[in-house]
Amino acid sequence: MYEKIESLLDDFYKTYYKIEEINLNQVIKCLTTTELHVIEAIGEDSLTMNELSEKLGITMGTASVAVNKLTDKNFVERRRSEDDRRKVFVELSKKGLMAFKYHGNFHSTILEKITSEIPKEKLEIFTEVFEEILTNLNKVKADIQPESILKFEIGDTVQVSSIKGSTAVRKYLNEKGVLIKSLIKIVDINKHIAILLVDGDEKILSVEDAVNIMVRKNTI
Repeated sequence: MYEKIESLLDDFYKTYYKIEEINLNQVIKCLTTTELHVIEAIGEDSLTMNELSEKLGITMGTASVAVNKLTDKNFVERRRSEDDRRKVFVELSKKGLMAFKYHGNFHSTILEKITSEIPKEKLEIFTEVFEEILTNLNKVKADIQPESILKFEIGDTVQVSSIKGSTAVRKYLNEKGVLIKSLIKIVDINKHIAILLVDGDEKILSVEDAVNIMVRKNTI
C-alpha cells in the first residue's frame, strides 16, 4: 500500500509540474519553473532573503541567485527597511504581480479540470485525509530539520546542529556554552529573553542571539 501511495504522489508531482513547465514555455517564456516558484513564494508580501529561503526550503545562496535573475528581468524589486537600513526586503514589481496572478489562475484552472467529474463528497474526504498526511509529514520534518530554537515550545529538549549569525555572535554563544551537539531544554521564551538549560546549566540569552541557535528535536 505504501509503495502505491509513494508511486501515485510521485506520478502526480511529475505530471502536474510538467504541465506547468509546458504552459510556462508557451506563455511566459522568459521565466524558468524555479523562478516562477520564487515569484509564487513572494506573492503579495515583502520578505527578507532569510524568510524567502526558509519559505522555499532552499539555501540563502540559491535564493539570492534566483532573486538576482528576477531583479534583472524586472519581476522583483529590492527595498531597504526604513526602520533598519541593514535589512533588505524583496517584493514583486507590477510585472511580477502580473506573472503571480496569471500563475495562480493557471493552477486553479488545472485543478478544476482534473476534479470536475469527481463527486464533492469524495473530494472532501480526499482533502481531509491529505490534510492529516501533510500535518504528520510536517511533524516528521520538524523532528529532522534544524530550525531556530525560537520555533520550539517551552519544555522541549533540543540538540544544537549549527549556529548562525556573525563571527562575534557565534563566539559569544560558544562562550555561553552553546556548542554543536549541546543539549538544551527550553525553560522560557518571551519577547525579550530566552531562558535555557544548556547541558544542565541555566543560561539567559536575548532573543536576538537565541534566534541564531539552530536545533533539532532531541530523539534520545
